[in-house]
Amino acid sequence: MRNEKWYHGDTIPGLITALFGYAVTIYTIIEPTFTWKAQTSDGVPGGGFFPVLLGLLLGVLGTVLFVKGLINKGSVTYFQLDAEVKSNLIKIGKTTVFIVIFFIVWQSTKRSFPSFIPSIALLSLVLNKTFGRSLKFNLIYTSVLVLFLYVSFVVGFSVQFNM
Repeated sequence: MRNEKWYHGDTIPGLITALFGYAVTIYTIIEPTFTWKAQTSDGVPGGGFFPVLLGLLLGVLGTVLFVKGLINKGSVTYFQLDAEVKSNLIKIGKTTVFIVIFFIVWQSTKRSFPSFIPSIALLSLVLNKTFGRSLKFNLIYTSVLVLFLYVSFVVGFSVQFNM
């Protein structure tokens, strides 16, 4: 009898992810309020389009992770806190705090002036600094991001972020 355990490493997270993805897909398909086909005359997909698409994607990727865990015989171990993991956890914590601050600033100042674009620029600068990007990269990335968001949403789709 083999002493290797199939449930170590990537098998359990893969199985949970796959089951969740397939469950979302099945629920979306059988739920009558989420339709796949268009409800409007312009042919826009219904409310079930993206949940089915993303549920299937999540299910397939979870299945791949599960199979990878079986092939590797559970060689991946989780919850070992080395220096890299600690550094990544600190970055995740900072990122979460900065995103919460972004939403608070954006929502509390949107009545005074259109604050989404300056708030997203500030968030981009802070997150790029948190992840150790150079100042040059940070400025270029933030400028391109802000320009893309402005042109896409404000000019292209006429979205008013301060409403």
